[in-house]
Amino acid sequence: MIILSNSGMKSGLREWILQRFTAIYIGFYFLFLFFSLKLNGEVNYLVFSNLFSCFYFKVFSILFVFSLVLHSSIGIGIIVTDYIKGTFSRVFLDFLINFVLLSYVFFIMQILWGFK
Repeated sequence: MIILSNSGMKSGLREWILQRFTAIYIGFYFLFLFFSLKLNGEVNYLVFSNLFSCFYFKVFSILFVFSLVLHSSIGIGIIVTDYIKGTFSRVFLDFLINFVLLSYVFFIMQILWGFK
């Protein structure tokens, strides 16, 4: 019988599954955005404004941003742990990248929801 421990050893299965689910959601979001813009014909400010004024589209867009940040955080985190050998450099770079990604989330929420 194999006993799995949570003491520092990660198999990466959870990250692998999360990356696949976020990739699927990102793909569906882009397909939906492409077809909804394609069906409207001409793409201009009014079309974008009407599309992003819908509450449900704002929610789906925020979920897209969270999926994109989670997907990129996992991917960049794996690259950083594979190629950056110094512990301090690796932790600092990982912190810096996650800080930048979270700031993107807050800026996009301000744009979509109009927070002041």
